[in-house]
Amino acid sequence: MIKLFRKNRQNQIMRKHPPFERAGTFGKYLAYAVGEIILVIIGILIALAINEHSKNKKNLELRDLYIVQLNDEANRNIKELTVLKNGATEMIKELDTLVQLLGNKAYDNPKLSLKSFVLIASNKFYPIMITYENLKFSGDLKLFDDLSLRNSISETYETFNPIKRFESLDQDAIAAFYENFLMPNVRFKYMGVSSENYGKEVYFENMVLSRMVTVRQNRTTYANAIASLKKLKNTFAELHKN
Repeated sequence: MIKLFRKNRQNQIMRKHPPFERAGTFGKYLAYAVGEIILVIIGILIALAINEHSKNKKNLELRDLYIVQLNDEANRNIKELTVLKNGATEMIKELDTLVQLLGNKAYDNPKLSLKSFVLIASNKFYPIMITYENLKFSGDLKLFDDLSLRNSISETYETFNPIKRFESLDQDAIAAFYENFLMPNVRFKYMGVSSENYGKEVYFENMVLSRMVTVRQNRTTYANAIASLKKLKNTFAELHKN
C-alpha cells in the first residue's frame, strides 16, 4: 500500500512539474523526500503494531495453557491433601482415645495397647509443583500481568511450606520416640497385646500429648492449603469468564 501511495505521489509531481519547469522545484522535492520519510515511519509503526499484537496473542495463549496446567496441579494436590486431612482426623480420634485412657489411668485396657500404634504412624505430602516451578524459573510468571493474580499463585504454593515444616517436626518426634523409648522399653511382639511395660511411663504419655498437637497442626495446614488451592481455581474460573 505504501508503494502505491509513493507511485501516486511521484506521478502527481511529474504532472505538475514537467522537465523544463523542475529546475527550481527543490522545495517540492524536499517535501516529497519528507513525505517518503513519513511513509517509511508509518510503515515501521504498522509493522511494530502487528508484531506486538502477534506477541501479545502468543503470550495470552501461553498464559492460558499455564492456567490449564495449574488447574490440573491444583486438582491433584487437593485430592492428596484431602486424603491426608481425613487421615489426620482419624489419627486425632485414636489419640483422643489414648488421652482419655491415660487420664483414667486405664493402663490395662486393651485399647491402650491397640491404639498406641498411632504414635508411630505418620503422613507425608508430596506436592505437585512442576508447572509452578516452570513459571518461576522460566520467568513466565510475568505473563500474569495482574499483580494480585501473580501473588495469589505464589501465595497458594507457599502454603505447602508449613506442611513440610510440621511434617518434619512430626517425623523427628517419631524417630526420637522410636529410638529413645520403644527400642529399649517395649517388646514389639506384645505391643498390641499389653501396655503394662510402657503405658505408665511419662515419656509415653508425653508422646501421646505431643502427637495430638502435631497431628492437629498438620490437619490445619492441610486444610489451609486446600482452601487456598480452591480459591485459586475460582480465580482462574472468573478470569476465563472475562
